[in-house]
Amino acid sequence: MSTGDMSSRRPHVLVIAFPSQGHLLPLLDFAHLLSTRHRVPITVAATPSSLSLLSAFLASTPLATALPMPHLDPSAPEHAGQLAPGTHHALLAVPLSTLRGPLVSWARSQRHPPTAVLSDFFLGSAQLVADDLRIPRVVFYSSGAFATAVIEPLWSGTLPLDPNNPVVLADLPGSPSLPYGHVPSVVRSYVPGDADWELAREGFLLNSRAWGAVLNTFDAMEGEFLEHLKRRFGHGRVWAVGPVSDSGCRVGGQRPTAGAEELFSWLAGCPPRSVLYVCFGSMYKPPPAQAAALGTALEASGVRFVWAVAADVAVLPEGLEERVRGRGRVVRGWAPQMEILRHAAVGAFVTHCGWNSTLEGVAAGVTLVTWPMKADQFIDARLVVDVHGAGVRAAEGEGAVPDPTTLARVFVDAVDGAELAGVRDKARTLAAAAVEAVEEGGSSWLDLERMAKELEAVAAA
Repeated sequence: MSTGDMSSRRPHVLVIAFPSQGHLLPLLDFAHLLSTRHRVPITVAATPSSLSLLSAFLASTPLATALPMPHLDPSAPEHAGQLAPGTHHALLAVPLSTLRGPLVSWARSQRHPPTAVLSDFFLGSAQLVADDLRIPRVVFYSSGAFATAVIEPLWSGTLPLDPNNPVVLADLPGSPSLPYGHVPSVVRSYVPGDADWELAREGFLLNSRAWGAVLNTFDAMEGEFLEHLKRRFGHGRVWAVGPVSDSGCRVGGQRPTAGAEELFSWLAGCPPRSVLYVCFGSMYKPPPAQAAALGTALEASGVRFVWAVAADVAVLPEGLEERVRGRGRVVRGWAPQMEILRHAAVGAFVTHCGWNSTLEGVAAGVTLVTWPMKADQFIDARLVVDVHGAGVRAAEGEGAVPDPTTLARVFVDAVDGAELAGVRDKARTLAAAAVEAVEEGGSSWLDLERMAKELEAVAAA
């Protein structure tokens, strides 16, 4: 057999990326891991807006290349007015459908064409590209298994939504009941029956046809929900490979701010586990009343803290930074979150419970102080607090303005309150399990091995 014939029987994965940092970075981390460990060529179809993040991935992944897709951007002028603003998934589904033909034509023109498609779960319509090419599609879930298990039946229509009643998920482990406001906003943001709803629903339902599913989670954290998904999908090709950011393959991110060196110098002078880190993600801007309550609580608590806020947020309580100088730091713009969380001085993390932040906090072994805002964050908070006992609740909702005195007490307890010693122990236990999962022979390490073997078998068939 010639060298060319041999190469054509090796896996080649076409990655179709969703242009949002919270979705794109873990997908790139996973693609990097798959490619570098198993020598799998990767081609990433991405928007121009994603190329800055993609450059780090390409530099560290020798077998990866980029396939620029200028018209994949839903904000492009040619897509203006096609769908109502604010429906992110539906807006993207339209331009992706226009690229079905070009992607298929590109794939068929390659000497070593793709043998599988890997795409974000927001891009269910990528299934149609895989169908045209007659190759398997693997859906990448950037949410956890619990959240995925909740979203799946909501889109299927088997659990109709009623704003006046909770949703009872009787088939899930523990039969959880969700208040309507805790239902993932990716479902609640649409009006059932209208064009956006139908388009988004079609995309999510296409995920159920995927050949396989990869989740950025690990067995010790979500094993029962992973088993549930295997039963729901009707096959065993459900692989938990996370935390992908804990595998030594972090390829995305931004440059630290100019004050990062000074910040870590300050942290080095703080006692172990004495600092509270506060961050609600790079996209969230707290309304003035909320920021004021949070700032007042941090000041009143007396705890050491690092508060990361968006670069253009200027609603901190007047004079706060001067009054807390010496025990508090405010970071404006992007913060090196993983490095902060893993610093020995940091003991607790006030978080919106986005899945990436949740996993990073879990892997660092800090106590999670949960303040979910939207999306799947209420479910992630429930997983950490109720299922694992590794966190405590602070508040919930984008419009919440908690009592500063009560919030200050939560902050004090989270850092060193005697009554939360058990919570801190459980957080450390979960962190140890996360480390074990990605080490050789761990559950996530083995799942990646199994997935790679399946992809090799498909390519060789």
